[in-house]
Amino acid sequence: MIEEVERIMQRIILRAVLVGLVAGLIAGVYHNIVTVPVIERAIVIEEERSAAALPAGAQPDDEPPLVSLGMQRVGMAIGTGIIGAVFGLVFAAAYGLLRLALPESRPAAMAITAGLLGFWAISFLVSVKYPFVPPGVGAEETLLSRQGFHLLFYALSALGVAGLILALYEIKGSIGSEATRQRLYALAGLGYVVFLLLIFWLVPGNPDEVPVPADLLLEFNNVSLIGHLLVWGLMAVGFAYLLRKDQLSGQE
Repeated sequence: MIEEVERIMQRIILRAVLVGLVAGLIAGVYHNIVTVPVIERAIVIEEERSAAALPAGAQPDDEPPLVSLGMQRVGMAIGTGIIGAVFGLVFAAAYGLLRLALPESRPAAMAITAGLLGFWAISFLVSVKYPFVPPGVGAEETLLSRQGFHLLFYALSALGVAGLILALYEIKGSIGSEATRQRLYALAGLGYVVFLLLIFWLVPGNPDEVPVPADLLLEFNNVSLIGHLLVWGLMAVGFAYLLRKDQLSGQE
């Protein structure tokens, strides 16, 4: 029995990572079309700001880029593919927990739910705490601390969703009346809300000034968030499609 569970989880993880990789590569095309122009506008604004700060008569240092624009675009697609694969691991964990908590639910429905939960915890909530900013924004001396707090918030947000799913699983299997379980469900939801408020309050925000116009920053955050939604959506739909094929072939 244990070996069968391990085999199923290995298959889920492998599939989720591969589907996430493909979804990330597709999202890379989106970012090259939609996000890159926003980044280029931010670069122009930064160059103008730097030039204005130069002493009178000084000339800006116009060094050619180390990497061509074409290679930068390819690198962006590769980067989003890697991010998609990492999201695939999170997706696999969420799907595995949902299988445990809701074994009678349809696999495809659990796949869509896992995608929605992943987007909520890893993308949307994080963008509320740390809005997406164009590359290069922020002081170098705070880079490690900023990345550390980002990773901490990612981990806590994911653990919060995992804890909520496990709490619902325990409540569902508990002995008691339906009214009692409904109260426990409400308490679990309230506990999750309190947990979110705590991590938003306790984890420090971005300490650096963001020298980007508010409208451009909002646009960059929005297009980046849509890119994340595209990855999670494609991953959920792709995984659900594979599950559906398994059902038709009698493997699930």
